[in-house]
Amino acid sequence: MHRLITIAISHYCEKVRWALELAGEPYQESAHLPLLHWGYSLTAGAGRTVPALVTKEGEVLGDSTDILLWLDRRHPQLGLYGSDDAQRQEIAALEDLLDEKLGPATRRWGYFHLLPDKALTLRYASQGVPPTELLIMKASFPLARRLLRRGLGIDAAGTERSVVRMREILALLSEKLSDGRLFLAGNQLTTADLTFAALASPLLQPPEHPLPFPPLDQLPGAMRAEVEAARATLAGQHGLKLYREHRRKAPAQPS
Repeated sequence: MHRLITIAISHYCEKVRWALELAGEPYQESAHLPLLHWGYSLTAGAGRTVPALVTKEGEVLGDSTDILLWLDRRHPQLGLYGSDDAQRQEIAALEDLLDEKLGPATRRWGYFHLLPDKALTLRYASQGVPPTELLIMKASFPLARRLLRRGLGIDAAGTERSVVRMREILALLSEKLSDGRLFLAGNQLTTADLTFAALASPLLQPPEHPLPFPPLDQLPGAMRAEVEAARATLAGQHGLKLYREHRRKAPAQPS
């Protein structure tokens, strides 16, 4: 069985988790809190970043795109990257845009609003992680919060730039969807849709996400307003629909 090393709440990890389940690939998830995941990913030979997939054959893949390309080779019938060269180029370009622009923006924005509230952050982030990690994080939370803010560039100015970027990408994808198409590229679910829905999930907070988000009424007012505005866009509605209609929960096994 494959082993997937994750930060439980990471949207990049959700991208891979979703793709593995879509492909019907059984895996065991080793889920961790931010920073505390380092010992597991480094030991596996994948560096400090996750997701990291250790395949049952012993191959180590340490990037979400690399993992989806590996799945595409194993399951070409899924059409994760489309059915021809033109579609493949379009899907790869959208994936790259979302990975490089949307993912960092929603991550910075989410952490900016959640980190001031220790209890809310730990309640959300500790889902599925070893209990000992929660104890460690409770004791070291002020230090962990400083490290995360420094490492991810989490401050008011950076977050404002991230909000602008999120809105720009939602507008771009809404324009693409305005012709009535059901998917971002081609006539079926592809990596473009899956990547968008997963990386937008902190902003859209879909009910079908495998790790429940905090209730909207518990979020800071500015965060709640941004979620509601994003959900109202064509792109936001598309992301919510993808979770509602295509998010299979399947062969993961508890660590």
